[in-house]
Amino acid sequence: MQIKLKNHSSRGKNRMKRLWLIFCLAILIAPVVLIAENLGDWKAAYGDWKMINGRLTQLSLKAGMAMAHIYLPQSGVMQYEVDVRYLGGLEDEYGGFGFHVFVDKPHSGKSWGSGKSDLLWITYDPEAYGGWGVYGQAYKSKTHIDMNLLHKGDAYGLPGSYVRKIDVSKLNKYYLPIKIVIDGDTGIVKAYDPTVANYYYKFSLGGALGRGSYVSVRTNSLAASFANFRVTKLR
Repeated sequence: MQIKLKNHSSRGKNRMKRLWLIFCLAILIAPVVLIAENLGDWKAAYGDWKMINGRLTQLSLKAGMAMAHIYLPQSGVMQYEVDVRYLGGLEDEYGGFGFHVFVDKPHSGKSWGSGKSDLLWITYDPEAYGGWGVYGQAYKSKTHIDMNLLHKGDAYGLPGSYVRKIDVSKLNKYYLPIKIVIDGDTGIVKAYDPTVANYYYKFSLGGALGRGSYVSVRTNSLAASFANFRVTKLR
């Protein structure tokens, strides 16, 4: 099955606002979906998390806000490296994953945000954003229920040349290397292109991030695994 190339209209532009309102209500009444086994230093907040062959793995396709945290002090210029493996969930043309950085105090359960932090996110949602459907996004989290996009949701689309040949049925055979450098004193981010050596996308998170104590990994309607975490303080 290949990712379909649909040119959706703007009918989904308000979807994020609707989801936020629904979440605020549902979080009070929805049953908790939390399975955590032998995660080492990682602490699961929501989802079906396991450590499988040394990879931090989230298996639920229904846990819309799956998240796990690890204690990791951060300040100054930080470099984050990890590889991601897709396991399932894109068949319905919806899913995403990302990382909260410079988290002060993560929430212990299901949550929209992750304390005071910044979320770097990759989403596949052509219904909401149109185009090729794959976008890089940045969010500012203030509390576990207060988090907002820092830009238009479709501002940073991945080029069609990246997306048009993606075969979902074969994605689980590949590992996506992630490398990000964040200057916590300025909020400047360099997100490195995994297909072009030493090429990066540069953008701002809107100002200094200060200090953080945790990193959070999260998925949305997506099963994925993460490994080879390496976080380096560059300055």
